[in-house]
Amino acid sequence: MEQKHQYFIQYMIKNGISTVENATTFCEYVSKGEIKNMTHLKTLILEINREISQQFYKIVLGNCEVTNNHLVLWLNTKNDKISQLQNIYSALELEYFHSIMQEILNSEEHRITFIVCINITSTLTDFFSRDKGQKVLNKWLKTGYFVRKSAHIYLGPRMILEFTSYLKTHYPDAVCNLCSDIVFVGKQCASCQKTFHSYCINKYLSNQNKCPCCQTIWIGTDEDGEDDAEDSVNQSHMVTDDDSPNSPVMRSQTRNSEKNRNHRRSTEEDVSNMEGRSMRKRNK
Repeated sequence: MEQKHQYFIQYMIKNGISTVENATTFCEYVSKGEIKNMTHLKTLILEINREISQQFYKIVLGNCEVTNNHLVLWLNTKNDKISQLQNIYSALELEYFHSIMQEILNSEEHRITFIVCINITSTLTDFFSRDKGQKVLNKWLKTGYFVRKSAHIYLGPRMILEFTSYLKTHYPDAVCNLCSDIVFVGKQCASCQKTFHSYCINKYLSNQNKCPCCQTIWIGTDEDGEDDAEDSVNQSHMVTDDDSPNSPVMRSQTRNSEKNRNHRRSTEEDVSNMEGRSMRKRNK
């Protein structure tokens, strides 16, 4: 296995989840410019997966319906995911993990507030402080098991992919009828109430205007409960005066530039640490 493969494996083990943009930036740096686009990244992932499949790990590309981010995820492919997490978390932390998951799954909108998540700590079978609950929840948010948007917590893309078998068995209606994958947050047909991934239904509706299930004229709602037409109007209204230095778009671009610089520095530090570990191993 080449050094670029080893570095990317370590990067994914450390982070669990990464945006495609950040993963490509990291790979471009460690490969000295050899990997610089999605095609190159897919090839690298394919090569790595051939090597790690027997260890029950896999790197996959996916989308997050909540954040609309294109992601790279490090997955454990063994069947019993809770058992695998026992190597990392205590029994009480796993009880907390399962309680949050069930609370989200049983809610009508498949989301709960951050405060509700923290309050769940008081319902566990043994004492678990709110501070400990918040600390471990933030770790699960960082590694993609859950996703936070505004005040709400959703199931994360890593959770959905690793627990697909469990979710399909216990929540058979939570399946996108276009791709047969799990969907809890997406676009819903106003007539038959079927939910689809946004990217699936958008592609489908580019050629026709009827719901793929009930065949009525498509009128859909997104995860925030707003119909598609209203959402389009709101988006067109938001793009006025974007060239103003104080506009939301310009401020966002400034923040993104700062994030890119910070990610570049983080990438350099990660590679430096990896090189240090490799050198210590050789010296031994």
